[in-house]
Amino acid sequence: MTKTSFSISEALALLLSKIEPNAQSESVALFSCAGRALAEDITARRALPPFDNSAMDGYAIKLADAGAIARVTDTVFAGSAPAKAVGKGEAIKIMTGAGVPEGAEAIVMIEHIEIVGENLIKLPSAIAPNQHIRLAGEEFGAGVKLLRAGERLNAVKTALLASQGIMSASVYKRLKIAVISSGDELVEPWQTPAPFQIFNSNAAAIALSLEEAGFETSYEGLGGDDPALLAQMIQKALAANDALVVTGGVSAGDADYSRRVFESLNAEIFFHGLNFKPGKPTMAGRVFGKPFFALPGNPMSALANLYMLALPAFRKLQGDLAVYSDFCVAENAEPFEIKGDRDTAFLGVLKSGRWRITRGGKYGSGMLLPLAKSDSFAIFSKSVREVKAGEAIKVIPLDRFPGVAPDDPINR
Repeated sequence: MTKTSFSISEALALLLSKIEPNAQSESVALFSCAGRALAEDITARRALPPFDNSAMDGYAIKLADAGAIARVTDTVFAGSAPAKAVGKGEAIKIMTGAGVPEGAEAIVMIEHIEIVGENLIKLPSAIAPNQHIRLAGEEFGAGVKLLRAGERLNAVKTALLASQGIMSASVYKRLKIAVISSGDELVEPWQTPAPFQIFNSNAAAIALSLEEAGFETSYEGLGGDDPALLAQMIQKALAANDALVVTGGVSAGDADYSRRVFESLNAEIFFHGLNFKPGKPTMAGRVFGKPFFALPGNPMSALANLYMLALPAFRKLQGDLAVYSDFCVAENAEPFEIKGDRDTAFLGVLKSGRWRITRGGKYGSGMLLPLAKSDSFAIFSKSVREVKAGEAIKVIPLDRFPGVAPDDPINR
């Protein structure tokens, strides 16, 4: 018999076993690389530092002259080749980043010398070999693998590319994800609602969350509660995009058509139903060879499952090496109880290492304000009944970078 109710951990493991990376890549200029996932390994073309250089403004000297007076014979600036070697009883003034002259065995900071005459300096008696000299290749040598395919580039990793003279990189194309909302109770924010209609807030929340996570999105509009229209919109959306998120119509009500529509399109259903609050009726699968998620219409339910399930799946599809929801450990600020027989997510605020549950956990999954006032959430397994003040718990910040290796964020 097919399993109909999955834990979050089971659903994620199943999803990632079904998803294979989309291997399409493109060359992107250095200054446009941030936020993109590499499609190739990056190997050092040049050692860093590429030559011995000074870490300080100071004097290049011989160790044998420690405590003695030395004659300054030259000055070397960053970007210029040293013109002279350092001999016994001599010193060469050197600027930070300048190449170390031949024969130099240490650099003495300007602040540690005493000027005793014209071009004459007194050196300190304690000088260590190679002090303040950055040796060629001490950070890494040529041929070393610097970055792996699938790593998401940030400003610092992009600077690493620049240090190798790399002006463009092969990166995976951004995943294009279509978003569709359903439900006759919805109207768009630019429309006028009837007395018993509400504005569609899910589309903006889902699409912008996907864009914040590094994907491209295409909002395809409202499908209402019309199965034929929804099927037509799904076909059109997936003809031009790599994946799909549908919100609403995924439960078991008389007007919840999502499963029937996807089955009519010969979709492979990975799962439909989670042992998770909020978001029990969440569905995921593949249709027209592309992954889809059908998320509940309640905002918190939709976003919780987007973060825990859809984002990791989309990251893997895009080629990212880091796909898993990461977490931090924080001190719980106030006690609360948990009821029910499902894994449960709670919103909260993380500040100075302490996490405080939003409104004591007293809010509905259809509410928006608690979401707007929260910056993180914590998930507790169905066996947890009480969380004490001062207890260390796992918390998932909504803007935390994903992890490479699976590490269970659920509190047990």
